[in-house]
Amino acid sequence: MTDADVTREWALQQAELRERLRETDDPGFALSELRRVGGVDISYPRGHPDEAVVALTILSFPALKPLHQLTFAVHITEPYVAGFLAFREIAAYTQAFSRLQAAHPELMPQALLVDGNGTLHPRGFGSACHLGVVLDLPTIGVAKNFLHIDDLAGNDARALKARFREGAQEVELRGESGRVYGVAVRPPGAAVNPVFVSVGHRFALRTAVEVVRRCSVFRVPEPIRVADLLSREQARLIEQAAENHQGGLYNRGNSPPG
Repeated sequence: MTDADVTREWALQQAELRERLRETDDPGFALSELRRVGGVDISYPRGHPDEAVVALTILSFPALKPLHQLTFAVHITEPYVAGFLAFREIAAYTQAFSRLQAAHPELMPQALLVDGNGTLHPRGFGSACHLGVVLDLPTIGVAKNFLHIDDLAGNDARALKARFREGAQEVELRGESGRVYGVAVRPPGAAVNPVFVSVGHRFALRTAVEVVRRCSVFRVPEPIRVADLLSREQARLIEQAAENHQGGLYNRGNSPPG
């Protein structure tokens, strides 16, 4: 199957999954009853493009104290295609939640923050949406970088930072079509570099923004920040092990690659 065939097939699957997307809070949901928030992240060790470390964290809410965490290495078989990242990483995330469900079903998150975009996406269906729909979990997309979308031509990272320097606390990302893709949210403290919040699944946008605000001690919300630290730490261990292995080979009389 060619890259074009893969992209075409994934676009069809993405459109089908999007039909199941819910951009509203679950009936009866109340933020006051939220007790567990989760975060997921994947890191790729340098020099190992098909190997990755997935991390899942569960924190209490609103105290943001650790309840559970898991990390493990996975082999990634799907290619990276811009706009279709979820297809590369969904198997790893599915495995993480299968492990959580088997070991601690009582700790399944009531809100899952995903390091990536939700509806802030060219086709309105980023990684946070994909993960939420496939696993039927309430998810929120939280991206560190602004994703360019043609419909948002009036917004760019530089212009948004200027708005925050002027004192804005958040900026609605409304396209020329009138569609609202998400919200750029100013982090706590004096920083002006926002995070970009969008609906993943089973949350209204205003609720998603409020959950992110209440989970934020630093720029990146705690569930994602902790997951990112865990996955990066394990990825570094894989890198070090590979370096030590190479060093051992050289010490046995082999020459390093020239």
